[in-house]
Amino acid sequence: MKLLFKLTALTSTVVLAACQTTAPTQIPAPVDPLPPTVNQGTQATTPTVPPAAAPRSQSNAVITLHLAQQRQEASLIPVDAGGNAPLYALPKPVLTHSDMARISPVTTQDQKSHLLLEMTPQGTQKLSSITQQAKGHFLLLSVQGQLVSVTRIGDSISDGRLLISTQSPQHTQAIIKMMQSK
Repeated sequence: MKLLFKLTALTSTVVLAACQTTAPTQIPAPVDPLPPTVNQGTQATTPTVPPAAAPRSQSNAVITLHLAQQRQEASLIPVDAGGNAPLYALPKPVLTHSDMARISPVTTQDQKSHLLLEMTPQGTQKLSSITQQAKGHFLLLSVQGQLVSVTRIGDSISDGRLLISTQSPQHTQAIIKMMQSK
């Protein structure tokens, strides 16, 4: 049974990676290597970014967000996200790195780690529409075809700032390294 789950996870990752149609034409602004601090609060929390987090060199990494749900449908791809049951994701990403203007590691006052994805104006509109229509569903963050984080959609996000939880500061830095690699 474990082998079946591992095979399903591997297959899902490959399928999600294969869904990438073309190389993106726009690269997001830099990925900040140093985490700003954030006051504990809602998802729309404003980070205090230190001067050292100024724009960095651009990356060719492919960053995608897929919309997923717990209910199976024929048009959705099963994804083992590490829970008790698989999630079922749209094969095409709803947001890509071309929709992102900036990505920053964030640490809240209670020392929880997150990634802050700040969207372009076009990405802000998409994120707002997605989060209004898909409350209770999930966003799957993938970097170079590898699932790195799962976030449940709670409230509608209209300011274009998506805060995604990570497991630890080390997990956050590993994700950023993947984003920065070519």
